[in-house]
Amino acid sequence: MGSSIDEILASRRKVEEPEATEGDKFFLLLSGDKLAADFLEVQFSDGMRTCFSYQDLIFFNYDPAEGCIDLEFGGYMVVIMGRGLAPRLFEGIKAKRIEWIREADQKMQDHNGNETFIEKIRIILPKDQAANPEEP
Repeated sequence: MGSSIDEILASRRKVEEPEATEGDKFFLLLSGDKLAADFLEVQFSDGMRTCFSYQDLIFFNYDPAEGCIDLEFGGYMVVIMGRGLAPRLFEGIKAKRIEWIREADQKMQDHNGNETFIEKIRIILPKDQAANPEEP
């Protein structure tokens, strides 16, 4: 009897634990039914990390000519620059399934073995804060 309870608990754990799709060095796409992330974590090459709530995502766009995705979170603009940003990364953001994105720490990571390469991530402050950075 104890083994059947263990099997039930193990199967529930599998359902509750988020799974990643095939590993990508530059972002994590969650898979599973009705699974979505609450925050998008932005990881910079210097180790700094910033999180943005998907609830605050006002709009985003992909510009293939420029090789960038722009995301606006309540006035903060996050600009993701690189290649291979669509369709997986773009569609993952649209479905709120991207848990984190990571900026490259070496130019050598840009090769054919990586479907996606995120060269640079920039966060642009809202205009009011940029104009008066010392005011609270």
